[in-house]
Amino acid sequence: MLVSLQTLLQEAHVTRAAERLGVTQPAMSRTLGRLRVLFDDPLFVRTPAGLRPTPRAEALRERLDATLADVAGLIAPPRFDPASSRGVWRISTTDYGANSMLPRVLARLHREAPYLDIAVDVWRDDQGFRELEAGSVQLALSSVAQAPAGIHGRGLGDDHFVTLLRTGHPALAQPLDLDAFLRIPQILIHMGGVDPRGVVDLALERIGRERRVAVRVANFMAALAMAARTDMLVNVPRTLARLYAGPVGLVEREIPLALPQVRYALLWHERLHHDPAHSWLRTLFYEEITAALVASA
Repeated sequence: MLVSLQTLLQEAHVTRAAERLGVTQPAMSRTLGRLRVLFDDPLFVRTPAGLRPTPRAEALRERLDATLADVAGLIAPPRFDPASSRGVWRISTTDYGANSMLPRVLARLHREAPYLDIAVDVWRDDQGFRELEAGSVQLALSSVAQAPAGIHGRGLGDDHFVTLLRTGHPALAQPLDLDAFLRIPQILIHMGGVDPRGVVDLALERIGRERRVAVRVANFMAALAMAARTDMLVNVPRTLARLYAGPVGLVEREIPLALPQVRYALLWHERLHHDPAHSWLRTLFYEEITAALVASA
């Protein structure tokens, strides 16, 4: 009824107002009758030039326009402008994700959304999904096999493990076959959890072999520093190796063992699925991370 009143004020003609709203002229006349009862005022009087609003109707015009604009704003989807938006997004990822993928993402984020801030938490398999469900984390970047109900995911592509040895390592003088690989003490990057084995240990177990894990550490960059200064080797995803191996003095070699691919995904909760700001953010993450994985292939 209020939309009809606004249209009658704008058109000053029952038939034109009816056509504009897609109703019949009798239906519009009936609506005008109900409006007169509602406001206890004629609202319009007929003149040779058409309908003329009463003082009561004129007094309603400005407030009516503002009220209906507010209602339309409630219904219309919110707009998101990265260049002027402010706030903090909390991201959860592993040490690998933080070192190999976030720098590229943040470089673009701060170009396009200079006032948006990012807080990075550590992804832990035992609580990562609970943080997404609780809303304490808005976006996660991790390698997961299956997400629970209510969690959306978007695959980012595959990476695979390579082995790194220091420049001048004696094993680099000959091809790195499986026997040579297993003779070298190794650094295991273990991010927590009940199972102390890594992906290499599981693959070796399937063929009845084992390696010597000389050091366990929970940080990729610490593992790279250790490998660069000792005769131990470390196995890491290739994306990370291509970024940091050379600068710290490590040489990349293929692992002489069949290993599964590292499959990463973006994860978020259902409540944020249709949020324009979140949609923009996860699209930026997706584009930059998939480009990084392609570049390292």
